[in-house]
Amino acid sequence: MNRNGNTGTRRRISASRIAGIAVDNLTEDETLAAIDKLLTDGEPHYMCVVNAAKVVAASRDEKLRRVIAQADIITADGMSVVWASRLLGQPLQERVTGIDLFERLVEHAARRGLSVYLLGAREQSVRGVVEQFTAKHPALRVAGYRNGYFNAEESEKIIEDIHSSAADLLFVAMGSPAQEYWISSNLARTGVRFALGVGGSFDHLSGHARRAPRWMQRAGLEWFYRLLSEPRRLWRRYLIGNTRFIHLVAKQALLGKRQKH
Repeated sequence: MNRNGNTGTRRRISASRIAGIAVDNLTEDETLAAIDKLLTDGEPHYMCVVNAAKVVAASRDEKLRRVIAQADIITADGMSVVWASRLLGQPLQERVTGIDLFERLVEHAARRGLSVYLLGAREQSVRGVVEQFTAKHPALRVAGYRNGYFNAEESEKIIEDIHSSAADLLFVAMGSPAQEYWISSNLARTGVRFALGVGGSFDHLSGHARRAPRWMQRAGLEWFYRLLSEPRRLWRRYLIGNTRFIHLVAKQALLGKRQKH
């Protein structure tokens, strides 16, 4: 994305196309290297991570689909996307989650002397994650932070605050698609070099919500842990959303087979 806000669908050297979304075939280390390169060109950039729910949402929402396509980097946040890529014969190397990348980018920022701005979640969560990071990385420069509850007028003040803070990296935790829309609409005006939507990461890293055990993360069962933790809120999302995702992938697989014959 350039400074005047003009964007277009990104050309990707190596990607897996999942239900119309081109997901970059990058490892976590390769993603960090790609971001590091983006930070040097003087232009604002943003990245999207996608899971099954976001793929389904994008299939129904042209605006979200366009915003994702315009991202400089797109990675698989959920194992379901990785599994789908394998089924479709376009295997991704691994998933690169927003929360894990967030932690590594903060560590990278502390080492490199880059400043960060955190926007989103409840006040106790965003403040808590700032306290966690500054305790863990004493050299980290926090340019500012703000909770994610604001109206349109306050949004303008937040944009001004981010710009005046001269932050290098912006992390937005407002849930999808709100965070993607906000970043896409306002990135050029914030003055930051790179932005990433990180969903519920502030809640998890501040201790206000529990993340799945490591073994469940590695097995691709993080979604199941969330479902067990909040069944009343999430059962519909996972039952209906995952069914829709399977339908989209199966439809793509069948179409691919027909085109080969």
